[in-house]
Amino acid sequence: MIDINLIPPALRKKSAGGLQTLAIKIPQEILWGVGGVLVMLIIAGQLVLSVMWGMGFEHMAHARAEWQKVSSDKIMLDAISSEAKALKKKTGVISDMTANKNVVWSQKFNAISDALPRGIWLRRISLDRSGLTLEGSAVSKDHNEISNVGNFVSALKRDDAFIKDFSSLEVNSIQRGKKNSIEVADFTVVAKLKAL
Repeated sequence: MIDINLIPPALRKKSAGGLQTLAIKIPQEILWGVGGVLVMLIIAGQLVLSVMWGMGFEHMAHARAEWQKVSSDKIMLDAISSEAKALKKKTGVISDMTANKNVVWSQKFNAISDALPRGIWLRRISLDRSGLTLEGSAVSKDHNEISNVGNFVSALKRDDAFIKDFSSLEVNSIQRGKKNSIEVADFTVVAKLKAL
């Protein structure tokens, strides 16, 4: 098709239907400079993110260390609290037992002290709701440790002031052994309280 257009090309309207190329000539130095700046911005952004991540990691490690310190303190406080509860329970039992003036414990302990023969010593005396438990050891040059323990229990049974509040007084266990080449008999005596 023949196109007749008498308008000079510089003044002609551009047609909307066709593609037109816009050629902008940018010097190569500017392109390299802009590209370099973009690369530097990306690297700087990575560095900033790395520093922030490191600071966050350090903060987390510090918080974890503080938590461990608080955790160990909490464990210690829990142990003290449970020990205090156990002691309160024991003192409650003892105060319940001593509040009842029917049993005079000072006389009982005095009778135990008076009945102890030579060569027998007590390591532990425990008192609970069921009665009195005596744990001790016996030593004798004549190797009669077991009979000495029997004599000790018999002396307590003969003491009316001691035995009146107990339903039974028996040797619960006795074991012979050697400690530093010396014959020793470890024993346990249990005295059960009468029902009040």
